[in-house]
Amino acid sequence: MKRVMVPKDSLVVRSEMSRSRGSKTFEERLRASIEQVGLVEPIKVALLPNGQYLVIDGIMRLEAISAIRLIDSAAFETVPAYVVEYGRRFEIRYQTDIYQDLLPSQLAGLVEHLHRTENVRKADIARFIGVSPPTVRNYTGLWRMMQRGGLFARIVELMDVGVFPSSNPYAWLRLNAKGLRYVLETRFTDGESAEVWIEGQVARARQSNASRFPNKFVEDATNGLAPEHYREAQEVREQKRDLGLRRGVYAKVPKTTSAAEALKHLASVSKGSPEPVMRTAARSLAGYLK
Repeated sequence: MKRVMVPKDSLVVRSEMSRSRGSKTFEERLRASIEQVGLVEPIKVALLPNGQYLVIDGIMRLEAISAIRLIDSAAFETVPAYVVEYGRRFEIRYQTDIYQDLLPSQLAGLVEHLHRTENVRKADIARFIGVSPPTVRNYTGLWRMMQRGGLFARIVELMDVGVFPSSNPYAWLRLNAKGLRYVLETRFTDGESAEVWIEGQVARARQSNASRFPNKFVEDATNGLAPEHYREAQEVREQKRDLGLRRGVYAKVPKTTSAAEALKHLASVSKGSPEPVMRTAARSLAGYLK
């Protein structure tokens, strides 16, 4: 990445590059740190066709600089920044978020934003944020739970605080609203309503004193219920399960390819792919095979 000094007025901030706000205390400490020792970590930007720079990472640092300039207009007339490729803006933006330990619900929101708003394939999203395709599929499941609302959205809240694992949302998604309430109030609560139990679990989790239920317990609790508790008939669920198992088996069958043939394909990708990430990955793998 090239390091440059960008005029403050040439920096552009867009909502899709923003992340959730930090605490007021953090913002004040960040501003005080920049005021005293300067900007230790340059922001990341991408050059726009009009000559301005889109801020990819560092919006809060830029806001702190703006606050400082309200008092001292001579400060930070230029801002140190690393220039990255515009085509990699989401890759860099969301990889940064991963390092910030985003909650499962936030990651689900990021995945759906990339896929729905920017038309990025989910296989590419997996590569962008450094996870496997099945994990991205789980984020899609979390998003669906959030969109259903009600107790389904509250289950995601419990995943955010660590009461339930976020790695199998489809165990919950197979239930209808009646089934979800039934499971919570017969397998998890001590006689209180699902809503009251969830509130208590969230409060205790924030005090590091909540129960934690493993995937096996969740699977057992949501399996083998009466038909009226599921969204689909048992036959349909079994067909989907069998299809998923078959896909898993096929995915494990290795395909024999010579190193020379692999290098030929990698060379084609590294030169002809329109995606910078693919070109870089192809070059790296080719170097390993050589």
